[in-house]
Amino acid sequence: MSVKDFFTAVIKIFAIYILIEGIIPLVSSLIYYNEIRDFSFILGFIGIILVFIAIIYFMLSQTAKIVHFLRLDKGFETERFDFSNVESNYILEIAITIMGFYMLFFTIPFILMDGYTLLKGNVNSHSFNFKSPELLYENILTNLLYILVGIIIILLRKPIANIFTSKS
Repeated sequence: MSVKDFFTAVIKIFAIYILIEGIIPLVSSLIYYNEIRDFSFILGFIGIILVFIAIIYFMLSQTAKIVHFLRLDKGFETERFDFSNVESNYILEIAITIMGFYMLFFTIPFILMDGYTLLKGNVNSHSFNFKSPELLYENILTNLLYILVGIIIILLRKPIANIFTSKS
């Protein structure tokens, strides 16, 4: 694998990570804030979504230009990284699997903490001061979406990796 191909794969993996980290909070925000009446807030929300999509599209479609602009392939002693004949598709599968497991294991403690807080507040609401139940439900829903997406990513790692590898 050449240095340029390696950094192209790294940028694409980073774009996938940014896409995942942006989509899940966006979906949960759209579910809970569906009664927005302020027009400037709606325009700002749409503007942020469009900028987010443009950045992701640029990172996925123009990775060669990004590598060239940032000169990521310069300054190495060798022109190739030797991964012992490992295909770039396999490296992408490993990275996607790591992202899926990261999403699973990162969110489980937050679900347990919010569930405990919600349970403790329902059992002993007079002496236990906690966040609003709506916020706890929103946090639990967001974290469950993270877990669902993490499981889907782990199960569909091969088709996802095939999307982001070139067919040359």
